[in-house]
Amino acid sequence: MLLAQQTSDVTFTYLGLATVDWVVLAVYLFGITGLGIWSYRRVKSMDDFFMGGRRFGKVFMMFFAFGAGTSSEQAVSVVAGTFRAGLAGIWYQFLWLWATPFYWILAPLFRRMRAFTTSDFFEHRYNTAAATLYSIYGIGMSIVFIAAGLFGSGKMIQGLTGGEMPYNYAVAAMTIMFVTYGLAGGLGAAIVTDFIQGVLTITLSFLLLPFALDLVGGFAGLHTGAAELAEVRPGMLDLVLSQQVADTMGKPPITMFYVFMLSITALAGIVVQPHIMGVCGAGKTEFEGRFGFTFGNFIKRFCTVAWTFTGLACIVIYLPDNLPKFEAMGNKAATVAMAQAAEEGKPAPTPEELVVIRRQGALTAEKDFADQIFGLAAHDILPTIAPGLIGLLLASLLAAVMSTCDAQMVVSSGLFTENIYKRFFKPGQSQAHYVTVGRIAGLVIVGLALLLQVQFTDVIQALKVIIKTPAAIGISFWLGIVWRRFSTPAVFTSTITALLVWWFLSTEQAANLLAPSFPDLVAELGGTLHVKDAWQMLGYMYTGVVVGILTSLVTRPVDKQKLDKFFRLLRTPARDGEKIEHACELPADSAPPVEGKLINHPDLEIPKPTALGLGGFIVAWILVFLIIQLTQWLAGYGAPVG
Repeated sequence: MLLAQQTSDVTFTYLGLATVDWVVLAVYLFGITGLGIWSYRRVKSMDDFFMGGRRFGKVFMMFFAFGAGTSSEQAVSVVAGTFRAGLAGIWYQFLWLWATPFYWILAPLFRRMRAFTTSDFFEHRYNTAAATLYSIYGIGMSIVFIAAGLFGSGKMIQGLTGGEMPYNYAVAAMTIMFVTYGLAGGLGAAIVTDFIQGVLTITLSFLLLPFALDLVGGFAGLHTGAAELAEVRPGMLDLVLSQQVADTMGKPPITMFYVFMLSITALAGIVVQPHIMGVCGAGKTEFEGRFGFTFGNFIKRFCTVAWTFTGLACIVIYLPDNLPKFEAMGNKAATVAMAQAAEEGKPAPTPEELVVIRRQGALTAEKDFADQIFGLAAHDILPTIAPGLIGLLLASLLAAVMSTCDAQMVVSSGLFTENIYKRFFKPGQSQAHYVTVGRIAGLVIVGLALLLQVQFTDVIQALKVIIKTPAAIGISFWLGIVWRRFSTPAVFTSTITALLVWWFLSTEQAANLLAPSFPDLVAELGGTLHVKDAWQMLGYMYTGVVVGILTSLVTRPVDKQKLDKFFRLLRTPARDGEKIEHACELPADSAPPVEGKLINHPDLEIPKPTALGLGGFIVAWILVFLIIQLTQWLAGYGAPVG
């Protein structure tokens, strides 16, 4: 496509951006720098730096939840997944759709914990050893999330600039900006950035879609394109990706079972993602956290629909012209393999092996192209709408990276400062001292994320790592808030066992071991056998839960007095203006606790639902089904009759 050429032919460009785009980007950067300075002046304590002073209302909390959980790699992953898998690619983000109603129930618990970090939960529910385990694990999660955000954003910037801005330059520029901003203003700065990023992301997510659809002839054009590309994109407008189609495309099938396991794993892990304590706990009261966490994520679900249909339009726009290029890369891979075999004196690949090599070469080329497709579509389409929109989208992208990565950096540095440094190395220091240490820790964490991001091969792989990583320790959170008997040793055995089972099931040896007796559990991808993702998740989640329960039954429970204090905390509503001097401590003027359990058993702690809790939960489920119906209706809209 030469749409962008119409603009670039008459305008000076540098690194793929026109002058007006650089001006828009500069205005954004100056504005965001001013906000950073303003936020910096408001940081006077650890509560200010790590929790934003707990002063934000419903609108800011909604956009904070949207922004902290929405980075550019998610738009990239949805569009890339859709480009490769058709409509079924929506599940790479819709997997969290089923978990969203539970956010309405969970958010008040986080606010009532009155914690600075999720590690505080493990400290006061279990003990210091469990808190330290989570701190180390949580820092690792943040490193993974930052690395994935930078990887996906770098790929998008490559496409957005027409391939003229090198990936490493893009990553370096983003890192400098979010580190500078986040270290200055802490979580308060992240929340302000999330508000700006949320408005820009929502606007530009829906701005690109109508013009992309117009290029293919609207929804009717999507159906025409799907029919014309049926051989290379079978089932393009289906919400599931069958095993047969997945095999031809070198991807795991997207079945209802796969979606179910993705959703269960995501729900198990979302509660221990390091930034969630801030997302739910930085509001004035628990209602702000509840409203923001739930509806901020519903905004994201609607954006996901827009990203998906943009990806479907991109299939029709770009795939026909690029299929010969993918095939050429497959032939090149076969030529290289034959030359390498001759050079090393090995037998030449058989015809059957060459077929596999060509297929993998073509799929690799397609995968790399898919990672850049969202940015490329914006690069080609936005200049035809109005000048400066590429700069505005790049500003939105930078805001997305800054809001997500600086939030992860701040909360993970809080884990280190509050739960490792302060506890084991330098207790009793001033607030200013700990804020400084937190900033230094943030720099180290970002450095490790930069090392990790070069290990990712594509944005879908990065997304799967994000989904699977938190769930192992999330088991201990869920069982810990509903079952008093879940013990401290169980936190360790459950987490470590789940991780080991995940690692084993991801190896080729596990696939070879299971294939003879359980052939339905494995699939051939890239010329080797792999245990299917859905069965990997079922295997390590089930094992982690069973081992945790058995360990709890044979080990000493947590002290009853400590448990009584902790569950009283969870039953006590948070008031506006509460002063939190110490993590997980009730203030002197706290509200009375809410009594009553759903099941009257001494070891179970499932509270009775309130009218507000149950009503919001039902409304959230209605929204879930409306969004699915909307997606299916849009997929069928414009289809030829008969």
